[in-house]
Amino acid sequence: MKRQLLGLVASLVVTSAAQAVTVTGTFGAPDPGPAVGQSIVVSFDGPNAAGYSWTGGLATSCASINGAAMPAVGVGGTASCFGYVSSRINPNSATLSTPNLSSISFYWGSIDTYNFVDVLGAGGATIFNIAGGALPPSNGNQGQPATNRRVNFIAGAGEVITGLRLRSEGVAFEFDSFAATEVITPGGGAVPEPATWAMLLAGFGLVGMSARRRRTLAA
Repeated sequence: MKRQLLGLVASLVVTSAAQAVTVTGTFGAPDPGPAVGQSIVVSFDGPNAAGYSWTGGLATSCASINGAAMPAVGVGGTASCFGYVSSRINPNSATLSTPNLSSISFYWGSIDTYNFVDVLGAGGATIFNIAGGALPPSNGNQGQPATNRRVNFIAGAGEVITGLRLRSEGVAFEFDSFAATEVITPGGGAVPEPATWAMLLAGFGLVGMSARRRRTLAA
C-alpha cells in the first residue's frame, strides 16, 4: 500500500493512497494525551471500557523489565502500567477488538523498526498498516522523547475502524493509554450492527402494515 510521509518537527501525517486511514502523531514524553473528542478506553491500570477486548500474545507490566521498557510516563506525568508484545512470546502479536470507531490513538513507546500496526476495518479486514520505521528516529532509545509518540488513526470517508493488531518481530513493542472516538449516528446512539438494522426495518414494516389495517377497518 502506497504511503506518503510528511515529516514535521513535532508531528507527522501518513495517509494511504485510498485515504482509508489517516495517521497523525505527536512526539514527546510524557504522553501528550488523547486527541480532541477521544476518551481513554484501555489504560492497563484498570478494566477496559465496554466493548474493548484483547486476543493473542498480550503481556503487561507496571515497571520496566528485561526486554520491555515502560513507555516514558502516562498522561499528566504519572507512572503507568503498560502493555507489550514480543518475539519472545508466542504469538508475537495481540489484537484489540473495538466497537465501530471513527478514530483511535495510543501512546507508542520507544518506537523500533520491528514494530508493526495493522488497522482493522469492517469484518476485521486490514485497511491500513504501518511499521515503526515510518516514524523516525525509530531507534528504540528510551532516553529520547522523540522515540515515544501518541499515534492517532483516523478512518477515511466510508470506512470504520474495528480494531488494531500490534506485532513485534524483535524484543518488544510497548504501548499504553488507548483512546477512541466511537461512530455516532445523528440521533446520538452508536451505529447499529447489520442484524440490528434488519430487525429495525422489519419492525418498521410491521408497524406500517398495522397502521394500514387500522385505516382499512375504520373506513
